[in-house]
Parts: sequence; structure tokens; C-alpha cells
Amino acid sequence: MNENQNTSLKKSTVVYACSGCSDAGELADRIARQITREGAAEMSCLAGIGGRVKPLVNKANAAERILAIDGCPLNCTRHTLELAGFKNFDHLELHKLGLRKGSCPVTEENIATGVAAAIAILSNAASNTMVPPGAGKSSNSLTSIKEPNRSTN
Repeated sequence: MNENQNTSLKKSTVVYACSGCSDAGELADRIARQITREGAAEMSCLAGIGGRVKPLVNKANAAERILAIDGCPLNCTRHTLELAGFKNFDHLELHKLGLRKGSCPVTEENIATGVAAAIAILSNAASNTMVPPGAGKSSNSLTSIKEPNRSTN
């Protein structure tokens, strides 16, 4: 993906990562930070969503797209977003890429694997942004593409 494509994705794409205490959580965090550095999205604070910190919740509400990155099958990022009222977001589950908690060291190779999957999800979401809700959208094991939630929590 070239820099112009990354810039067009970033306009209103927010990424949240579990950032948990395991290797998988650290990997999710590093992937989110890398796609932010590359200009594909802007990382924001998941703890702020859980704590219902108004400026951070407003940022999520204003996003055209949200990407949740979870390191393990507990899916803390997904659950945190859902408990705050966000139902429509893309979801990258690292364990479905073979990056399993307790056995996925934080290496450049593993980060690159996650970044590639995140960029693929965002590229797919970008190509579907003009499609009416529920029409022609598909899911795979890495993502569920939906329209953004516009609640005013």
C-alpha cells in the first residue's frame, strides 16, 4: 500500500488494541502503533472507552471506521467497545493468524504479520464504505465489517 492510500484510510479510522499483559497483548499494541506510524489509522485509548472518558468516546463516535485488535480469544477490546455501546467495527483477532497468547514473541516478523492483516481489513473496509448497510459486505475469520455506530454516549 502506498502512502497516499494509507493517508486516505486514516481520515477517520481509529484503532484500539487490547495492550494486555501477555505477549499477545503487547503484539496487538505494537501493531496498532505501527499502523498509526504508517498513516493507516490513528490509535486511541481503549481504557478511556472503558472509563467513558467523554473526549475519547466522542472521538470514537466521530470515526468513520473503528478497528479493534485483540491479542487473544478473550477479546477484551471487542468487549470494551461493545459495553460502551459500539457495535459496528472491524475486528482483528491475532489468534486467528496463529499468533497465540504465551507463544507469540514480539518480533518484527510477528508485528509485520499483524500489520499486513490490519491493513488488509482497512483496505477492504475502505472499498466497502459506499455500500448500503448489509448490502454486499462479507465477513471472514479476521474481520466483521459493519457501519460505524453514531451513538452519543
